[in-house]
Amino acid sequence: MRFIHNSSILFRWVNCQKHRNEKRALHRLALKIKSRPLIFALSSARPQNCGNTRKSEIVTLWNCQSPHRRCMLKSAKANAALCGKAPTDPDLKTIDKTELEEKKMRKHLVKRLAAGVMSAALAATMLAGCGGTASEAATAESGDAAVEPVTLKILFKGPKPDGWDAVYEEFLNRTKDTLNTELDMTFVEHADYKDKLNLEMTSGADYDLVYDASFVHLKELAADGYYADLSEYFNNPEYPGLQKAFSPETMEANKWYGQMCYIPLFRTYGNGVPVVYYRQDLADEWGIGTIDSMEDLEAYWAAAKENGLIPLSARDTRGFYQLYTIAGSYPATADRVSSAEAGVQNFNIAGCTFWAYIQDGEVKACAMEGSGNENFADFPEGYNYDFGVERYEKFAEWQKAGYVSADSMTTKDADTPFWAGQAASTIGTLDEYENNANNITSYSPDAKLATFVYIDTIRNMEEGAYPTTYISNNGLAVPASSKNIDRTMKFLDWMFSDAANHDLFELGIEGTDWEAVGEDQYTDLSGYASTFPAYDFTWNPNYVKFSSILPEDVLAYRKWETQESSFVAQPVTGFSFDSSSSEMSTITAQVKAIADMVATTKLHGITSDGSTTYSSMTEMLKTNADACLAAGADQIMTELVNQLNAHLAA
Repeated sequence: MRFIHNSSILFRWVNCQKHRNEKRALHRLALKIKSRPLIFALSSARPQNCGNTRKSEIVTLWNCQSPHRRCMLKSAKANAALCGKAPTDPDLKTIDKTELEEKKMRKHLVKRLAAGVMSAALAATMLAGCGGTASEAATAESGDAAVEPVTLKILFKGPKPDGWDAVYEEFLNRTKDTLNTELDMTFVEHADYKDKLNLEMTSGADYDLVYDASFVHLKELAADGYYADLSEYFNNPEYPGLQKAFSPETMEANKWYGQMCYIPLFRTYGNGVPVVYYRQDLADEWGIGTIDSMEDLEAYWAAAKENGLIPLSARDTRGFYQLYTIAGSYPATADRVSSAEAGVQNFNIAGCTFWAYIQDGEVKACAMEGSGNENFADFPEGYNYDFGVERYEKFAEWQKAGYVSADSMTTKDADTPFWAGQAASTIGTLDEYENNANNITSYSPDAKLATFVYIDTIRNMEEGAYPTTYISNNGLAVPASSKNIDRTMKFLDWMFSDAANHDLFELGIEGTDWEAVGEDQYTDLSGYASTFPAYDFTWNPNYVKFSSILPEDVLAYRKWETQESSFVAQPVTGFSFDSSSSEMSTITAQVKAIADMVATTKLHGITSDGSTTYSSMTEMLKTNADACLAAGADQIMTELVNQLNAHLAA
């Protein structure tokens, strides 16, 4: 059954909170067929009860013959029927169409196009409605015909790099006779990017390339179909640069909801060697020496406090961050194997941390962190108690000792106080070494930067010390609404085709912005490389160069991290929890609202949920976990186990 009309179609959108998932489905399809009136109507609609359909909720869908439009109308009618408000407008007709009718309609459409009726809207729908295909791009660029000029709109996470204009001009000079592509860059400050991305995507803005990640909006936007499936462009000889830079295994591991809608940006399978940056000159002055243990770190913080400095400069969303863990997992100690080796893995859903014990290809046990020791009784030795709470108790101990700034919950910039000598340490990874080294020298010329790798097995550079799911922490996505998907992928194919093209963006103009030192190092001449956030645009394991300012020990860690033997696979890889069903999306929203009450405070060691102050971190987390479970976290856990078992079986 299909729904058609000769010029336009009117149907009721019953804007019901209960059926908001159907609204998301319609929104996804609207993006695909470029229906701006529908996009804006759906974006601005307000939740209300099923029976309150008003004239303002009548949405116009411009006529087109795309199957997406028919699916949209079927979804609209089905949703309306669920709400008890089936469309009754006379303009909406239900008919069974034969192949002959299909042909007649296509002929009729061609005549209308020839006559110029709705030519712009229909041409955009028929010729670019789904963003084009790789084969069309190959056709367009074959033969003697010149490539048509195009401007790609890119939403870039981060401020405009120093020297960008010269680098961009060099790019245009190199590619004017081949790509014939201009870049319209929208630079967004890091702190503002998350909100900006959500606003632009959900309002139907016409970007061709954006940065996204699981900690930004990838989980939601990918689930809602805002990003194009790019599978035809990878492992495709017509795109040799992409084929070389992104292996089939890498792309399979980075699928989201079954689609290759995410272009992973990474240098290694980890998220950087985790460290605490500190001042060696101060550690020596205070009699601490080189920091080699958590005990040394605590002694350093105590000395910093005694000397009037902030022991640790922490950011609002991070607090004490990953201390004691690596990528959310627990490393091996003298008392137990690593959580990955034990078959224990965490899954963060709706602000909650769920731990699963996987053995022999199935989930043996699952429990929510903070819910109490009894719920972990079936976990393996070393993990058969509510082990995740321990580190938060340690954070609370440090908070009471005054080892973190009093305003850490509202601090946006944790680095500058450290560079300026107001704070004695900050937390990060070795990926930030160059930036920290340059800035601390600028602010405090006499300072001596040092790093403490706080995971013992990584500090010892042991094999298999770093757990990984092979899912990249950073990446790019092409909006499904883009009219230039082929040309966007051609640009990326060019950038990842060889080191010269790649390094132009990541390091700048050779000889002006940087110069090579040996085969895998460089010297920054202009400062461009230190201000370009390569992790959100260019990172790739094929093109890794290290700064020549790295000390030998830091360089050794950075090279260790590029070796595959340094990593161990998590029990489950290539998995993403699907909460897109109407029921599950409602439950996750309810649970997250409760979990968020302690999500940030626990990272800072603060034993308060905003309304109640607790005697211990354990008490606060137990109270919150119980409330989350009562609100539906138990249903999330059941669904997680079902999805994990299905994934493992497949």
